[in-house]
Amino acid sequence: MKRNNKFIGLLMVFLFTIGSFTTYANSTTEATQTVIENTKIKVTVDKKTGSFTVLEKASNHLWKEDPWVQAAGLLTVKNQGKIENINISTSKKIKVEKEGEAKLKLTFTNPAFADGTVAKDVEISTELRLKNGNLEVEVMYVKKGDYNLIELRYPTRAFSLETDVDKGAAVIPQKQGVICPSYISPMNGGSFCMWDDATYYKKTSGKLPLFNNGIGLTMPWWGTHTEKTAVVGIVDVSARPDMFYNINNNGQYLFNSKGVMSPYKRIAFLDPVWKLNRENERKLITFEFIPKGTHVEMAKAYRKQAIKDGYFVSLKDKAKRDPNVNKLQGAIYMGVYGGYPHYVEMPGMAFTFKELQDIIKTTHDELGVDNAFFHAWGVFSNFVPNCWPINENLGGVKGLKKAVDLTKKYGYLYSSYHAYSATLENDPEFNTDLFARDKEGKLKNTGSRWANIDQNKQLGLAQKSLHKEIDALELEADITDISFATFPDEDNTGLFNLAKYIDSLNLVNGTEHGQQQFIPYFDMFEGLTYLPNPNLVQFSHRAPLFNLVYHDAIAIFGKIQDPDNQISINGDFRVKSLRNILFGMGTTIFFSPYEFEGMKEMIKIANQVVSPVNRETFFAELTNHEYISDDFKVQRSNFSSGTEVTVNLGPVDQKTKDGEVIPGYGYKVIYSDGKIAEGSFKLSYSASPAKKM
Repeated sequence: MKRNNKFIGLLMVFLFTIGSFTTYANSTTEATQTVIENTKIKVTVDKKTGSFTVLEKASNHLWKEDPWVQAAGLLTVKNQGKIENINISTSKKIKVEKEGEAKLKLTFTNPAFADGTVAKDVEISTELRLKNGNLEVEVMYVKKGDYNLIELRYPTRAFSLETDVDKGAAVIPQKQGVICPSYISPMNGGSFCMWDDATYYKKTSGKLPLFNNGIGLTMPWWGTHTEKTAVVGIVDVSARPDMFYNINNNGQYLFNSKGVMSPYKRIAFLDPVWKLNRENERKLITFEFIPKGTHVEMAKAYRKQAIKDGYFVSLKDKAKRDPNVNKLQGAIYMGVYGGYPHYVEMPGMAFTFKELQDIIKTTHDELGVDNAFFHAWGVFSNFVPNCWPINENLGGVKGLKKAVDLTKKYGYLYSSYHAYSATLENDPEFNTDLFARDKEGKLKNTGSRWANIDQNKQLGLAQKSLHKEIDALELEADITDISFATFPDEDNTGLFNLAKYIDSLNLVNGTEHGQQQFIPYFDMFEGLTYLPNPNLVQFSHRAPLFNLVYHDAIAIFGKIQDPDNQISINGDFRVKSLRNILFGMGTTIFFSPYEFEGMKEMIKIANQVVSPVNRETFFAELTNHEYISDDFKVQRSNFSSGTEVTVNLGPVDQKTKDGEVIPGYGYKVIYSDGKIAEGSFKLSYSASPAKKM
């Protein structure tokens, strides 16, 4: 009996211990995580680190927190002259508060430097909110204490893809757009080594700004997707963060200075980088989760936002106001370069207006071009920004008017070269009084040769002469270079005033590169494609992200620094022509008059291959784009006009999933009426037999 009592006593102690342990374990689990959820997603915050995961319910895909160190965010501090990134998850106090069923408030207080020193009185407050099925992530405030705080990357390494494990891509609207696959093979055939090597070097990581004319983003969104689901982050219209990218890189750049190897896996991620000196903005990014989504669905999500923000005015509406917009349909953009605006009457480059007339006439009569937009670089006797008077030595108003009249006769468009943003050092009338100045009176933008004039003075420069030229030549179109290539992070009233003035002239308006903020004022952008320098395209694939949003709002032509007639990293005439019909863009041929003979064959081909597709799809929405071969070379696009375009951007014949063969550098276009156009570009070679000297 005593033994039984002892056994029962021990059992009761054991059960009590287990019960106590279970209760403790449950309470610990509840205490270390906080959850908000709706029918689409479940957001779980780790109270210890402040980082979060998101479960997308339809696909059951879990987007994990930072896979390297579980950092919620990285705070950039200038400390004793050195730049250091602090992991805010090292904060001495992390507070997570739930307000209702759809909101979490997070506070990170006193984060620690790498050496353990505490950044006293530094505090970051953020909120996670569920709204309309989406996740809003907002930085509410950052208290700087006595520290020089520069940037905050938040959230950090969220929605990442593990290389060669998560089959998907990072989607980045750099220029026209790129996707960066999260898997290395199969990729670009013989280019494989370049792709693979790049993932171990710093070139696959860095920051991209918004709205510039170089490497920047043309739209304020980005995202990642797997084969099952996608997430796209759309930045608040008031904000101007950079985007940090890490494409299949293992973070070795973080360890090179220490002389050790990175312990991390290769991953792809995209982070917003909030600038802490920008106070009048909402540091807000809204994440939308799209089951089975790709780059197409991401772009379409942003298209809705762009329409809401007022950036979208359709080409159909623009053509109703000015029927000459119809002349852009199927047009070949022909830039005739006479050494201007770099030089006036440059020897060996300048053309007479009689020569210009002959080029226009030959384009119509001999080459049979149906639609063209001639842009003449070099018709004035003064340097920019003084675009007047018309140069008498080249033929004067009378000679140039004959050229313009020819374009009208053939149904073409014409514009002289105009720029109001630059004054050049080699101009006898070089005038630094036109420069913008800082608060101390020092000249700004002295290192920017083509954008040194104060934007608030550019309207006056245009008003001095543009109306004279319009009256003298009876112009139907205008192209203004440079001014609208960027959307500076400043008060842009001067640029909007210039855009509104040009728009008020009721011409077919074009500009270099362009930005989405100026779409309501313009009909065509020259150059919102790709630059000849590599940027991300060296380890990614080009994608028509901008055109998926804006194809039916703005006509896009190639960049004059990388026209279709020149060979660059973006391809040769074959590849660029195929990409034009795929993306719904017009052909760009940029040349000096002495080169015209060598342009003729390309102009004829562009008129036969590219122009008919562009003519049919000009007013249509680009509704879909897909990669249909493992090496991404065979691609297909669909337009709301009912047009379907399939191209093969590589030299190898390939079969589609339907068993159809698309020849190397070939295409197949199914027009809205069911007619089919097929063809391919082939190399040709001619030589005469070797002869003895």
